[in-house]
Amino acid sequence: MNNSSKNFSENEYIDSVFSKKIYLIILLLSTLWVLLIFLAPFLMTTGGTGEKISSFIYLFFSKVCHQDDGRSFHLFGHILGVCSRCVWIYTGFFIGISSYPLIKKINNVRIPSIWYLIIPVLILGADVLADVTGIFPNTFVSRSVTGFLIGFVLVYFLYPGFLKFFYEVNHFLKNKLST
Repeated sequence: MNNSSKNFSENEYIDSVFSKKIYLIILLLSTLWVLLIFLAPFLMTTGGTGEKISSFIYLFFSKVCHQDDGRSFHLFGHILGVCSRCVWIYTGFFIGISSYPLIKKINNVRIPSIWYLIIPVLILGADVLADVTGIFPNTFVSRSVTGFLIGFVLVYFLYPGFLKFFYEVNHFLKNKLST
């Protein structure tokens, strides 16, 4: 085994203190991301500097979402920072990461069976495909449910990956600095 890196089996856990730091950073970033989505329409109503900040938030989110008016929820007469499906992807992720410690230990690096991800992806794909082919139009409800499912489930695949990645980077840097 290489001294500069630690390989994990599927049954290993990472240091609890380190895991808490990574968990809190991801929770904080997720919270900020969701707050910005809802802050954009509010700031647009304030005019002046608030409106400029809102425009920047919309521009920022335009890189990850189409922001189609007809497929977006509205607040204060303006669309949210992202479309309805994206709102629920990010909200699902936020709820998933918030509830993660209630379901799984935050220092556990095991990921669930890939089927827990494939099934929601297939459901979302079917919703999109049915809409694109004209079989039936998707709705705010179908976009919201499929978005939430994906966002919530992604936490259980992404968080352990982030935790492993940052642990290995931290371990590597400590070894480099100590030599």
